[in-house]
Amino acid sequence: MGEEEFAEAYARLRTEIFRFAVGRLSPDQAKDVVHDTFEVVWRKRAESPTDPAQWPAWIVGIARNKVLQEIDRAARKHHDSRFIEDQSSIVEAVVTADVADVVVASDNGRRVLSQLTPAERELLDLAFVTRIDRDQGATILGLTPTAYATRLTRLRQRIMRLDADETAAPTTDKTGDTP
Repeated sequence: MGEEEFAEAYARLRTEIFRFAVGRLSPDQAKDVVHDTFEVVWRKRAESPTDPAQWPAWIVGIARNKVLQEIDRAARKHHDSRFIEDQSSIVEAVVTADVADVVVASDNGRRVLSQLTPAERELLDLAFVTRIDRDQGATILGLTPTAYATRLTRLRQRIMRLDADETAAPTTDKTGDTP
């Protein structure tokens, strides 16, 4: 991988890697993961796959390791009780005709995501946040492309069931009464 290929890979993947990382970390930590990922890619560019089509999977694999390292580091800091971690969240402004619909949909989405297992969240991130193809996703997770596709189909079905359950569930107000 030469300088031009590195620059192209960086331009093409930095946003997807940030999205992947920010799903598990704070925005500042996610920026660090992007930086650290491409620092490793630069240092190990001589070891990169010979086929440029395999570079995204290789780079996302490095990013995945960096996210796991950051999670582990943050957990150690929290466990030691010597540091206070600033937990910031992403706030996206959404402009629509009816803000109530957006609030209900995003609240349902958060509840559905909270019910997914870590493995399901990782698959969701790989498939829909980083937007890598089936073969590359399978490589990252150590699966065959068929197994990856099957898991993705099952994940879609599970999300649809969870969303249907959330949508059908009656909401309660602060007094505990259903409207």
